[in-house]
Amino acid sequence: MRLSGIETVLVVDDDPVILELIADILTPLGFTIHVASNCSDALEFASLPDKSIDMLLTDVVMPDMLGHELVDKFKVKCPQAKVLFMSGLLRPSSAYNEEDPEKSFFIQKPFTPDQLLYKMKKMM
Repeated sequence: MRLSGIETVLVVDDDPVILELIADILTPLGFTIHVASNCSDALEFASLPDKSIDMLLTDVVMPDMLGHELVDKFKVKCPQAKVLFMSGLLRPSSAYNEEDPEKSFFIQKPFTPDQLLYKMKKMM
């Protein structure tokens, strides 16, 4: 899949500023953006019928579970979705999974719009 600007992205972060920033970056480019401020809400959204999610963009550390735990549960509901981790922590080990390289995509906060788009394009 190539990045076309028509993908649906579910963004999960407990910081409302980050959620708004990412929506402000991607929405004008044609992406459909859904946001969740916790992992439970993200999983509930992913469980809704007829929801097609192309990418999960999630913080590594969330109050209700870690990003890799979210991905394990999310992939049961949306196995085709790509996953991009983000964090303000330096090189968080929980963002890397040697057994599943797809889970190793990571972007360091803070990031620029160009950095985010480059990373998304690279993984699609």
